[in-house]
Amino acid sequence: MNPVYNRRIEELEALHAYYGNDLLPSLIPPSSDTPTSSPSVNGTPLTGPWFLRIRHQYECNESNNEINRTCSSIGIPTLEIRLPASYPFGNEPPEPVLHNAMMNPQLKRELLQDLIDMYEEDMDIAILWGERCREELLSFELSSACNNADDDVEGEVNDDGTNSNRDRGDDRESSETRTYIPSSSRFGQSIRHFPLHIITNESYRRDNIVHTPPFHPPKSGASEIMIAHVCSVTCIEHVQWVLAELLFNDKKVGKASHNMFAYRFMHDGITVSDNDDDGEKGSGTKIASLLQISGVENVIVVVSRWFGGVHLGPARFKWIASVARDGLVQGGFLNDD
Repeated sequence: MNPVYNRRIEELEALHAYYGNDLLPSLIPPSSDTPTSSPSVNGTPLTGPWFLRIRHQYECNESNNEINRTCSSIGIPTLEIRLPASYPFGNEPPEPVLHNAMMNPQLKRELLQDLIDMYEEDMDIAILWGERCREELLSFELSSACNNADDDVEGEVNDDGTNSNRDRGDDRESSETRTYIPSSSRFGQSIRHFPLHIITNESYRRDNIVHTPPFHPPKSGASEIMIAHVCSVTCIEHVQWVLAELLFNDKKVGKASHNMFAYRFMHDGITVSDNDDDGEKGSGTKIASLLQISGVENVIVVVSRWFGGVHLGPARFKWIASVARDGLVQGGFLNDD
């Protein structure tokens, strides 16, 4: 099987794992010149088009009557992705078509153009597009629901003088997230959801992220690079802000093969710590061990790795830990002795 089909198989398997039955089999009847044995994954043809139903991540329930009516009135929006022959390797982007989405036509055109602009060569785009559509549709519907509620009722006043409708609106806003989707499904990276009320809150901003120079491990592929990013943190909100800043605002980091990390800080006299491999199994534990053995606190260390095509075996953990240590030294958390 050719490289294009191999990559599409990997992407469809990731799509099926993430969307389940919302990744639909082909909705277009085969033409007379279409081979009956066209390769597919779970009924979805490799040649496309692919269809994703864009459901909401929250439950439409009786307590959110305005949202409930909105959900039932528009049905289930479906994203159709029409694939060029070269996808995902060529410069030509897939063509997105959004079905059954009752939204402002101009906003819809802007959303589709935004999807096209996201595409870059050698990028698995389907999950990224699906989640971008989900965010935009949810934002549009919540805005419509809030406007309708404001038109119908100025607001019920609680015993304490607060406005109950405004309170419910604040609850919905606090539950909104921004989703990071890895640019490829090949490396087993995590899809991450960040609360908007945290990552947009200036009180959690950290202005002291330190980045080490690029490190090229011996006997690795020509494009293999590791970089550590180190920052002081004293709460989990700081951790979320730092991760979001790196993944969303540093395009190179956002496209890394792995962004493994560990953090450690003190809260009310208790050590709070955790780590994440981001697809590089065992790497987060190595960084966490470094933090514990070194005795450093109030810090997060993220090591970005861009895979160069040559498997490094167990030696990769030595280099990951070494780069992480360099970051701690450069950030002033460790002495260089």
